Amino acid sequence: MKTRLFDKNKDYNTLCEWWEDWGMKQHPTEALSQTGIIISEDNIDICSGFIYSTDSYIAWVEFITSNKKATKEQRKKALIKLVQSILEKAKSMGFKLVMCFGLENKYPIISKEIKKQADVTVKNMFLHYKIL
Repeated sequence: MKTRLFDKNKDYNTLCEWWEDWGMKQHPTEALSQTGIIISEDNIDICSGFIYSTDSYIAWVEFITSNKKATKEQRKKALIKLVQSILEKAKSMGFKLVMCFGLENKYPIISKEIKKQADVTVKNMFLHYKIL
């Protein structure tokens, strides 16, 4: 699996296709962070996610999305790699804590991997965070 930075000019249309395939609302490019990551395998983009910087030591992770046309196994492996890559990137950017809201029922693979990595899970809010 390969990791690369998200390029809004090159990758935005792909992201919009993924959102459409999953029946999700498309967001304008202005909603996306400057720090996005794409995971691919065999020249096929499989998933992406974004790190949102704050003016503190906390980074926020959002807009994790996957290619519905990829196999379930490809998505699972890529999402695990994505979570690991996001944590590494956030740490290299100087953040000490990464937060995200997990959608337990809708995205169980993402939620499961984030929970494995998380230091704290606030169950009633599905809030997970990782101290870096």
